[in-house]
Amino acid sequence: MIFDTKKEGLLTRFKPYHAVLMEHIWDLNENERVRITSGEAHQFLLGKPEKKSRAAVIFFLNDMVEEGILGYEERTGKGGYHRVYYPLMDREGFQKDITEKINSKLKKVFS
Repeated sequence: MIFDTKKEGLLTRFKPYHAVLMEHIWDLNENERVRITSGEAHQFLLGKPEKKSRAAVIFFLNDMVEEGILGYEERTGKGGYHRVYYPLMDREGFQKDITEKINSKLKKVFS
């Protein structure tokens, strides 16, 4: 995990397009669980200055799964199985998780 203390908000942890996409996913899931495909995530970013390739979006979403920030379900579709992503934690849960990880690492390094 990279944490840039020179930046503010989600940009301390994410690239600009990552931050925009995570905010979008959290906004979608504010009242109910809403799943998003990589195609929908890519389409959302196309209208933003932070647009990236679909492959970059897929890599980011899968990285978030590996970090436990997003979960996924597999759905069948044209061409086989596809992942449909949803958040495992909300903004507040993410803030708490990242704070705990950083504090834990600092305690290990400077014990």
